[in-house]
Parts: sequence; structure tokens; C-alpha cells
Amino acid sequence: MFHKLAQSLLLYTYNNMFKIFYAFFFFTLLTSFNGDVQTPLDLEWETLANLDFKKKWNEEYKMNIEIPVFSNDIKKLAGKPVSIAGFLIPITTYGNEYVLSQNPYAGCYFCGNAGIESVMDLKFKNNAIRYKLDKYVVLQGTLQLNDKDATKFIYTLNNAIEVK
Repeated sequence: MFHKLAQSLLLYTYNNMFKIFYAFFFFTLLTSFNGDVQTPLDLEWETLANLDFKKKWNEEYKMNIEIPVFSNDIKKLAGKPVSIAGFLIPITTYGNEYVLSQNPYAGCYFCGNAGIESVMDLKFKNNAIRYKLDKYVVLQGTLQLNDKDATKFIYTLNNAIEVK
């Protein structure tokens, strides 16, 4: 009698373990599909150059400054994951602060050979490793637009990671 009872209890536990396993498996499977996951859009520098500027009085500087007026194509990209290629340029002599430039250093914005729309600030997801000047990379991240703060770049790539 005890043998049959133990066998029944073991079979009951065995069947319930499978039910629990399958329930956990399907729960994990269903929750692993995040509806917010988006494939990064391939972003071209020519798209970022599709903007105008307007003069606006800046009380802090007591002068008119040019602020960007983004095209609808650019506005649609705000807050979206993007992928973009360019040249890394350090902006500090210490630490790991970089911008991504459409052009190598000799032809970049800082040398007066391009516009502010040809560079973007980088906020790396993890601390960036030290890169060599003008290393050509492909980065992914979330695009942020700035038409408010004149002391910052107009484009920032947040949570940037190197993919190539």
C-alpha cells in the first residue's frame, strides 16, 4: 500500500513539475518579446544636414544666436535608435569624451571646414575605451536633438555602442 501511495505522489509531483516548467517557459518566452525593441535606422550625414538656422535672442549672451530648425525627417528620428558611421575625435585630453564627425579631424567642424550639423556628441552606454584620433567606426544609439542649449551640440547619440 505504501509503495502505491509513494508512486502516486511521485507521479503527481512529476506531472506538476512539467506543468510548472512549461508555464515558466512560456512566461519567459512571452515576456522576452519587448514591443519597444526597434531595429536601428541607418542614418546618413546628409539627412542630418537637412536643417535651417534662425536667429534668436539669447539673454545669457546678450546677442542673437543661430538655433537649428530641424526638418520633419530629422524630427521623426528624435528618440529613435539609429546607426551612423563617422570619425571619432576626442574633445578632451583626459578621459573618454568624443564626438563623431562626418569628416576626419583635418576637415571637421572644429577646424572651420564643416558645419555644426556634421558632428554629434557621444554618450557611451559604458565607459568608452580610448580611441585613436580619426578612427572610423559605426555606432548605434538613440538620437537626441538639441535646439535649446547653445552651449551643446545639436545632435547627441545616447547609449552609444560601437558595432564596427
